[in-house]
Amino acid sequence: MRVERAPATTPRAWTWYVLAMGAWFLAIGLNQVLVPALVTQELRANAGGLATVQTASQIPTILLILLGGAVADRADRRRLLVGLYLAAAALTAGLALCVQGGLLSLPVMIAYGALLAALSAFLMPARDSLLSDVAEGDLMRAVSLLAATQWSMQAVGSFAARLGERAGVPALIGAQSLVIALGAFAVWRLPRHAQRESSGRALSLHELAEGVAEVVRSPELRVVALLAITLGILFIGPFMVVFPILIRDFYHGDLGDLALLFGSFQVGIIVSSGILIARGGVERKGRAQLLALGGGGVCMCLVGLGLPFVAVLAVWFSFGLGAAVFMNASRTLFQERAPQAHRGRVLSVYTLATMGASGIVGAPLSGVLVTRVGPLPTCTLAGVAMCAVVAAFWLASDVRRLE
Repeated sequence: MRVERAPATTPRAWTWYVLAMGAWFLAIGLNQVLVPALVTQELRANAGGLATVQTASQIPTILLILLGGAVADRADRRRLLVGLYLAAAALTAGLALCVQGGLLSLPVMIAYGALLAALSAFLMPARDSLLSDVAEGDLMRAVSLLAATQWSMQAVGSFAARLGERAGVPALIGAQSLVIALGAFAVWRLPRHAQRESSGRALSLHELAEGVAEVVRSPELRVVALLAITLGILFIGPFMVVFPILIRDFYHGDLGDLALLFGSFQVGIIVSSGILIARGGVERKGRAQLLALGGGGVCMCLVGLGLPFVAVLAVWFSFGLGAAVFMNASRTLFQERAPQAHRGRVLSVYTLATMGASGIVGAPLSGVLVTRVGPLPTCTLAGVAMCAVVAAFWLASDVRRLE
């Protein structure tokens, strides 16, 4: 096996990494507003149609994420990411042309979501694995800085969707494609790192499962993965399906109002991440995760009361404050405890836990509940269920003692 020495980490490498990730998340911020808006506002689809599109945007990632993690452990991650960025930019440009040409349909949205998810299955493990390569000093601080960048850019994307509404949806999607292409340039400026394993040997099923085995063997990672699964079912699933319907049918809002809702959540994450950076992270990461999830459950119950829209924005901002604590603490635990040789595979399991739970269970379940009982009761049910889960983990496990 030919092994190259990875270049020493420099502040310049970290800067290019942050710029590359910022470009991607800016595009994602636009995407998470534009996709549900296209489905609910332009196509006038019901909760079932939106759930189908959102599930289609998760399933390929779920199926391919372990393969993506194994590839990230073998490949030159910089070259891999450049190719994935450019493919995503071309795919997004194709969606813009479909909208401009009057070819938008539910099958088009399903295909777009599925193809972008397939690319993301390889992009996310490579991106997350690179963090430990380019980060300097305290890993928790690096994770918090990246989270602040991620959600700052997603908030910019969400608010840009509102501000750019007059320019038209095709123009916004075209801008999204351009931003991703610029991100590819930033990735290209990163130093090349060594391939971790021989690329001449074919991947085996055992190799793909090694990340899962690492997580199962570790009591700390196993319980964090279980919490991530509950997050996907009870929070991310409703976030993808319930709230676009809630905005359209209960608050009688449009794309701009949906952007405000998502943006308020992201601003909460930004503020909380900034606080975490200033205070040097979280010491008792397990307890912090449980408290954050419990606070999110309370926020879901408050939304279920049918509060005025301005009050919902305030609640969603508070939800974002807690979400940042959970994400920073859980991701840091995975980064710290992942063996270097299997880092891509172990980190892919974290993504599999959240996206698998949200795509396979959370989004479809939310679509069924919205159809049968309505969006407000669905929020209440999700909030109560999360509070019950938190209580069970607090009383029956040692997760609150995780450092």
